[in-house]
Amino acid sequence: MKNITTLLFLSLFTSNVIASDAMLSSQTEKDTDDDKVFDVFDSAPEQKVKTMSIADLPIIQLSRISGNFNNKLEKGRYRINDTITITGMGLNQVKNPVVVIHNKQVTYNIKEVDLIKDGISFKLNIPESKYKIFVYTNGQSTNEIFLEPLSEKAPLIFGDNLVILVKGEEYRLPGTGFDADTTVQFGDESIKPISISSDSLSFKVPKSTKVRDFQVRNKFGLSNSIRVFKYK
Repeated sequence: MKNITTLLFLSLFTSNVIASDAMLSSQTEKDTDDDKVFDVFDSAPEQKVKTMSIADLPIIQLSRISGNFNNKLEKGRYRINDTITITGMGLNQVKNPVVVIHNKQVTYNIKEVDLIKDGISFKLNIPESKYKIFVYTNGQSTNEIFLEPLSEKAPLIFGDNLVILVKGEEYRLPGTGFDADTTVQFGDESIKPISISSDSLSFKVPKSTKVRDFQVRNKFGLSNSIRVFKYK
């Protein structure tokens, strides 16, 4: 497939369409060559976007999605309407990238992105769902990775995914989205924090719990889960 220097983005108005200068969305069947990219080759369905291989140079490989909070990337922590960054190999060498997000119901092509030192950054302004994501550049697509954002304004726990807790002792959680009504959830047990701010909270670890995964809840939803490696 020849290199594409100019992409033709088509505004396709159906009940599921979102169109703006930054994003175009369509029913999958409107993507006539079924490669998830809205481009000039949709008028020639026999020509599809080529998936990059190990033989292609430069090697470009997606590896992780992170949320941007206070100029710091938090690995795997992101929600709807957060600014997120895709990191991986060779992303500093891409030109005019298009971020493609899709599932079985809808496809989004996002062209308003920022190329930064750590990767490709953009605002995740899409409905809550489970998706796959890849980057389209120079007529080729990268590998896909899963995109599973939490609800907008739901709390997020930062730091380690695996922790050691001391029963009956205080434990501090860094994060965001914490408010006065936030609780820590150990299974069905809701624990009110000892202290709380917008970016951290402290709670007392239950003495009798055997729960291996816990979360934080506010009025907008549940946070990511943290795994308890062991209790002391």
